[in-house]
Order: sequence, then structure tokens, then C-alpha cells
Amino acid sequence: MRIYLVNALEFDPINSFHTHATFFDYYPTGTKLEPRDFTDIVMLGQAERGICELRFRHDGEFMFHAHKTEFAELGWMGFFKVS
Repeated sequence: MRIYLVNALEFDPINSFHTHATFFDYYPTGTKLEPRDFTDIVMLGQAERGICELRFRHDGEFMFHAHKTEFAELGWMGFFKVS
């Protein structure tokens, strides 16, 4: 699964994206063809963007969310349903 991720929040300088039960290749802003990180969390500054490539080995529901509590409490979370 490929996710095109962007921090489009004007008034919050930092946001994050965190996955449960899997790691992902992360390609930050730019044009490199190799991932910079193999991780389960990225921090994005204002207007920063990147690509996350995830692979799930098992079926199920896998949570993702912001690691900034105030965003998570406002509903910035969800599940990938893999089948």
C-alpha cells in the first residue's frame, strides 16, 4: 500500500504518522528512488510531505494515528483493513 502523506496544517508546526503492527519504507520530500527510513513513525514539519510504502503479512485491522495527543483525541486515527 502506498500513502502520499502531507502535513497541511497551517497552525501546527509538527504532525506525525504512526502505524501499529508493521513498519514501512519512507521516502521523504525529494526525488530519491531509495527509502530513507524503515520505520513505524514519521514526523512532518509544516508543508513537509513524503511517501509511505506499507506491506502487511497478515489479514486484519491495523491501526494508524497521530502521535500528537490533541490530534488523536480529535479523531486523527483509523484502521487499514487488510484481506
